[in-house]
Amino acid sequence: MNILSFDLEDWYQLVHRRITGDLPPVRSSLVRQMSVITDILAKTNTKATFFVLGTVAEQFPRLIQDLAACGHEIACHGYGHWRVDHLTRPLFHEDTRKAKDIIEQVLQVPIYGYRAAEFSIQRNNLWALEVLAELGFEYDSSIFPIRHSRYGISDFAPQPGRYCLPNGLKIVEVPLATLKTAGIRLPVAGGGYFRLFPLWFLKRSMSAMDKQQASAVTYFHPYEFDPHQLDIFQILREPNFKARMSGWRFNLRFNLCRAGVADKLAALLWQYPFTTCQEYLAHARL
Repeated sequence: MNILSFDLEDWYQLVHRRITGDLPPVRSSLVRQMSVITDILAKTNTKATFFVLGTVAEQFPRLIQDLAACGHEIACHGYGHWRVDHLTRPLFHEDTRKAKDIIEQVLQVPIYGYRAAEFSIQRNNLWALEVLAELGFEYDSSIFPIRHSRYGISDFAPQPGRYCLPNGLKIVEVPLATLKTAGIRLPVAGGGYFRLFPLWFLKRSMSAMDKQQASAVTYFHPYEFDPHQLDIFQILREPNFKARMSGWRFNLRFNLCRAGVADKLAALLWQYPFTTCQEYLAHARL
């Protein structure tokens, strides 16, 4: 069984902060993007885990409640989408606790899963797993077992496992999907990789992981399913030259090969079994 997950965040909000340093409100375009996703999931009868940003849960509580009512798992993506390696341990604790409290108040039930912004739990900040366990999280899905300039632990075990932590607690890590070929681990989990790889390669990767009895842990973002072109200049007011150059770069990067994502995902969901992190772990012997 494979795991389907989405990082529930607003592209416009986060790119605006990357360019200007200011964090605007979450835009209503997120609801339009989510309608495409929920339609795919309903048609393929698939349940997914949604790692929800605290700012999204604050502004769109009904969206989160509706997802849970449809049987999807709600988990935590932090509050402000800060990279863990940019935070001290106390600041990470506060950001995560705040998001967990908000989401649990919206749902009126506990949540058990976490994913860091940009997979930013790495070798030098594994203390974050201790913080998560202290806050009551049962699993984390932040570690990408690849070599990358911005994230990843290349020699981390590629399959879900339970780990004993220095503080005496335990947590399950659910790494993102990779495929080992010619001695190299290729990222095939989702996001930009999914947009760039053709469907035949994604199907071949899924079949190869099935033969290896490996579960594919996938991730996607709502913006990847927006039927409209992404354009940060919709909310950048009178940008200077530097901001304009950054905006063009973000527009190009995140619109690239995005048109076929919905069809590719639907094709995989029809052919391969997917479920939530929580459902997977309920049946796994870890």
